[in-house]
Amino acid sequence: MASQKDGLAMTPFLSSARLVAPPLTREFLVRACLVAVFVAVCHELSWQWLRFITSEAVSSLSAMLGMDTARLSFDTIRVQETQIRFVVSCTFVDVFLGSLPLLWDLRRSLLRNCSRLVVAGTVLFAFNLVRLQIAQVLYAHGASWEVADGVLGGIAYFLVWVAIWQLRTWDLTVKLRDTAQAHRHPKSNERIGKIVVTV
Repeated sequence: MASQKDGLAMTPFLSSARLVAPPLTREFLVRACLVAVFVAVCHELSWQWLRFITSEAVSSLSAMLGMDTARLSFDTIRVQETQIRFVVSCTFVDVFLGSLPLLWDLRRSLLRNCSRLVVAGTVLFAFNLVRLQIAQVLYAHGASWEVADGVLGGIAYFLVWVAIWQLRTWDLTVKLRDTAQAHRHPKSNERIGKIVVTV
């Protein structure tokens, strides 16, 4: 119903689109389930060799920066006066395995996908070492462990998932038929959203 004021008649804003959230794609749901399975299985394994390699890399980098370091066990080092034990999540292997279903491109060959994952694993390992080393430096200079490890770790996880989102080859939601039709026939919706003023 039109409303009148000072000789003007204004039609209310009309929209032919319903504000309904589109459903998630089946492909995304399958990938998300695989992420949960891969991460759960990952934490059931000890990954002792990777924990040793990660702790050794951090120990070496800390020594290069002039910090006093020593190895106490295969997964525990001492940096300055602090003993640091490396658990599975410190290696980022859970992040790597969780990213596999999200980075796998169904349109590419097995060889190209494997090559892509090797690059992703290498980048994640290097990025994780930088994160861990920054945490050591911050903690050595007086930052709390919650900030040096917890907050910095949260930021690192967020950046990784943003990168995965940018590299994804799948759709999150089903494209609505109306949206596709609007792109095919843009002129049919020219008057939607216009305000008509008559004297």
